[in-house]
Amino acid sequence: MKTVYHSRRGSVILLAMIFSAIAILSIVYMSRGLITQHRTTVRYGLGYTAFHLAESGIELGMHAITEESLGSSDWSKTSDLTWVYSDDSPVGQYDSNTTVRVVEQGGGEYLITSLATIDMAGDSVQRAVETLVRQGLSEEQEEENTGSGVFAYGMIARDKIKLNHNNPGMIVASYDSTVDNGVPEFGVNTGRYVTVATPASGDSAIKINNSTVHGSIRTGGGSVKYSSGYNNPNQEDQNAIVIGPDSSQTSGVDANYISTDFDGEITDPDIPTSDGYTVVSYDQNYWQNTRTISLGNTLTPTWVDTERISTNQNATMTIYGTVVIDAKRNLNLGGNIEIQPDASLIIMAGENIHVNADYIDQQYPSQFQIIAKNSQDVVLNNFDVFTGVINAPNSNVRLAGVGGSPKSQFRGAVVASYIEVTNGTEFYYDVNLGDGASDDSGDYSDGEAEVGELELVSWAEVSPSKAFN
Repeated sequence: MKTVYHSRRGSVILLAMIFSAIAILSIVYMSRGLITQHRTTVRYGLGYTAFHLAESGIELGMHAITEESLGSSDWSKTSDLTWVYSDDSPVGQYDSNTTVRVVEQGGGEYLITSLATIDMAGDSVQRAVETLVRQGLSEEQEEENTGSGVFAYGMIARDKIKLNHNNPGMIVASYDSTVDNGVPEFGVNTGRYVTVATPASGDSAIKINNSTVHGSIRTGGGSVKYSSGYNNPNQEDQNAIVIGPDSSQTSGVDANYISTDFDGEITDPDIPTSDGYTVVSYDQNYWQNTRTISLGNTLTPTWVDTERISTNQNATMTIYGTVVIDAKRNLNLGGNIEIQPDASLIIMAGENIHVNADYIDQQYPSQFQIIAKNSQDVVLNNFDVFTGVINAPNSNVRLAGVGGSPKSQFRGAVVASYIEVTNGTEFYYDVNLGDGASDDSGDYSDGEAEVGELELVSWAEVSPSKAFN
């Protein structure tokens, strides 16, 4: 009997140990479950936090665009048209990083990508958001995007304008450089919003012969000389046609679009300085002997000092980024000029300017400006396409096309002392250079450097692994 008692006591101990083991295993299992559940809950919450951080990064990118702070100390330029911002501020007890990338797409569009990463004890929680935004032009930019209100007219001279052609005659019209890649075709994508104007009050302030003007003719009291076409129907091809935006007629001269009350101010050019530019110098041998000329870069603006320029007719000049060429004396341009998208070129000269370049046909005229610093001759001769603005209010400007068909095309605007256009040139004023035809003050600045609002084109949450691919 005594033996049996000890045997039963051993069985009870064994059972107790088994139940204890089961209880411990249950507790461990439940603890692991609670820990996993807690970790999942924390990760879920951090996921929301990471998402909001990513969205905040998008807001930072949009703010940098509108405030024009891309390229500042906070936004480093890492490659062509690409800026990056990074923030390592912790989230509570967790380390985090938010990286934002802004890539300029052209045409006022920007792709903004934001990736937020939160470190949860060696396990990363990530969320990424990507948006495409489009920047509109502010009212100030629309009216002054070349830096001068005088470009709000089209063709303007202090003293006199002469549109004098033999057959096949001249064409003056307006177009929109944002349409059809900036290629105007008369009567297809052109309008009647160009102004040919002078504040002069003398006789024959504007003379028109064998020219079609889809726009307005204005003087400051001076007479406008032309043949109406009604008195000499047998020589209609030698007569003027002036038709404004609301004209019902299709030929002849609409008197509603000829006026003598123009008092627009023509100011001297705003001459840039080399402050903030990387300065390089070239002599005349470089311009004469180099067939492939590359100027500028996308990271820093470039200032080119030179005594004079005379490029070969077979040369090609390619412009990257912001470039200013300061020629102390005369300028003779031949060959082609290729201005890359989002690049710009200003050429200044102190003596006579001759442009015989075949094609200067970047999309936007505001990308290229020729400035005559003194009273000098500016001649565009035998060009095929010239896209840009000429700022020469103290100079005589002559536009001489190649003649025949197709005609030479001038796309942009001209400011001069005297303008003469010959040889069947087509002159197209880009309406994006400013809308100031109803305001003769020539001053459109409100004193604030504002930019246009951003329009959201698309928004999407993207896979963190593909955020910056």
